[in-house]
Amino acid sequence: MKSRIFLCAVFSGILAFGQVDEIQDSTTIELEGAEIIQRLPVTSERLTQKQIQQRNLGQDIPTLLGNAISVVTTSDAGAGIGYSSARIRGIGQEHINITLNGVPVNDGESQGVFWVNMPDLASSTNSITIQRGVGTSTSGTGAFGAIINIDTSEPSRNSFLESANSWGSFGTQKYSLQGGTGEILGGKLRIDLNASLIKSDGYIDRAASDLYSYGMNAKYNVNENTSFRYWTFFGKEKTYQAWNGIDAETMRMNRTFNSSGAIYDEDGNIIDYYNNETDNYQQHHNHLVWEQRYGNGWKSNTTLYYTRGKGYYENYRQGETLADFGIDSDLEKDLVRQKHLDNHFYGLNFNLENQQLGNLKFFTGISASQYINDHYGKIIWIKDLENQNTNFEFYRNESTKNDISAYAKALYKVNKFEFFGDLQYRFVDYTTKSVPDGESGEEAFRPMNDTFNFINPKAGFNYFASQKDVLYFYYGMTHREPKRADYMDSNDFIEFGIHPKPEKLHDFELGYKKSGRLNLTANAFYMYYIDQLVANGKLNDVGEYIRENAGESYRAGIELSANYGLIPQKLSVFGNLTWSSNKILNHKEIEYDADWTPTVVDYGTTTISFSPDWIGSLGIEYAPVKPLSLSVINKFVGEQFLTNTELEDGKLDSYFLTDVIIRYAPNWFNLKNLEFSLLINNVFDVEYESNGAYYDQPYYYPQAGINVLGGFRIRL
Repeated sequence: MKSRIFLCAVFSGILAFGQVDEIQDSTTIELEGAEIIQRLPVTSERLTQKQIQQRNLGQDIPTLLGNAISVVTTSDAGAGIGYSSARIRGIGQEHINITLNGVPVNDGESQGVFWVNMPDLASSTNSITIQRGVGTSTSGTGAFGAIINIDTSEPSRNSFLESANSWGSFGTQKYSLQGGTGEILGGKLRIDLNASLIKSDGYIDRAASDLYSYGMNAKYNVNENTSFRYWTFFGKEKTYQAWNGIDAETMRMNRTFNSSGAIYDEDGNIIDYYNNETDNYQQHHNHLVWEQRYGNGWKSNTTLYYTRGKGYYENYRQGETLADFGIDSDLEKDLVRQKHLDNHFYGLNFNLENQQLGNLKFFTGISASQYINDHYGKIIWIKDLENQNTNFEFYRNESTKNDISAYAKALYKVNKFEFFGDLQYRFVDYTTKSVPDGESGEEAFRPMNDTFNFINPKAGFNYFASQKDVLYFYYGMTHREPKRADYMDSNDFIEFGIHPKPEKLHDFELGYKKSGRLNLTANAFYMYYIDQLVANGKLNDVGEYIRENAGESYRAGIELSANYGLIPQKLSVFGNLTWSSNKILNHKEIEYDADWTPTVVDYGTTTISFSPDWIGSLGIEYAPVKPLSLSVINKFVGEQFLTNTELEDGKLDSYFLTDVIIRYAPNWFNLKNLEFSLLINNVFDVEYESNGAYYDQPYYYPQAGINVLGGFRIRL
């Protein structure tokens, strides 16, 4: 095992993730509907539709991104379907600015992205661009360490019908159907429709997923200068909860054990499981895009958007004091509770650009949005209690978040140099309140209002040594406001009203890009944080990591990637390698003795939680004959600490995985768009854990051993 890890790490420094003709070193500036690819001095990677579809057999988008540079993924259910997430350079999704056609996807309060609410979004995706570091400004929220922009496909110009279906381990099934009218009404209108159904039992016990989605993508060209596009996507999920993790002793006996829903007797033995310990949520995205050309190179893009989210999760709770739920009783009873979210997110993006101003390219935009979210809880059942109210509401609070931003950026060419400047202003107002005011009980919290004004400047340059060799430097500063849980999980806020601090990041990037038969990128980065909110290893009651301001900290490292066509159209080799040092300076924590007397402990310089020093990927693709291709991809992730105090018993071990993808596209019955795929994950059946938590001992999230997904796609 160690020799394989060493070879992967060394070889990945020379070779990179991606196919020779597919990874592009240029960054896509997504101006809400228009793809404008520019060579900007930022650190980026672009995955094309072909790359995405090679692995798209039902798994979530984080799993499909698993071999991208500096990316580490995890899945609660253990097999990439259900709740899953990605980290980039050790940075969690609540710090990654994720947009869909330029529209923010991050939840306004949790700042996370719940991919499970967008089942099979990958089938509607044209490309995914990842910017590591602060990146460039777009309409909407500010990035804080990475950007993922998903660009959905334009409606097809030709009529078509496509079916993609797959089956595999853990009862996994995916059925997807898409169709399009092609150009109608004299070529002015195009409409695509899609629907998908995904089911999986999950690797972890009872971690089942039942997901479906449908959508429409329509574009109407008024004339050669004006067009309108409407994109809508509805997703609904029901998943059995699997966010508790398991301790080391339990994991040794049963890696798939899931404590969610367990019902215990007086001796602590499990006697049953509650069969509806589930998460239930639906989300409906709507984008209306107006694209306009004005002449002399000026064009604009205006997007109106509205996202509707609604759902709840349900828990069986044992021995609860009814008074804690606002019920006038001293009894302790088993009960079933639901915690609901009901939210609206709507806004406007306007972007204007001109790339025909001689040596100058100019971009500007404004954005305004409002997020409204109702939080409330219900008791739907109480054991052995007569005349119970089965729809008792035990808390309700409301949140409103207003977000306004504006940016301007330019690229100016002087001989072999291109100079880049970018300035963003962002205003955030975030308010929470109880309804009615002064509520009490389990969910009581301190109402608050915070207002933030952020100035985020960026600058850099490209130096073109030749048409294929580019050296770049970049500096960017950005800020990010705390999320809801940073307030609600903070004892200082709950007891004393002391608000968590907003975060600040200075990002320096120095890189080199080479294109051709050998595509090579190399970059060094230094990300210096003030008051970074870092996970302390503990989870709140919905499985989110509790975060604390860390004072001064940094992430610094080197990223290498390349790919090389050994035999053009036949054999290519690809890989990437990241080494990084991720440290908190002068880290302090408050610890309590047996009498709950607090003491401040100074740990000095420590490693940031969930930040491996080494991440690497190495693969080879071979096409012996035209309809057949074989890919072997290896992934290495170094050890990670679960806390910020470098506890020896609080680590995730390093792991090395191998996946195999076989694709066969025969020309049967003159069907030129028929393809069969077989994906074998974790070929060597490695036992590993990709995530965890720490209380008085470590808790782990085991991932699946060897598992298989196979399917076919046909397009008529």
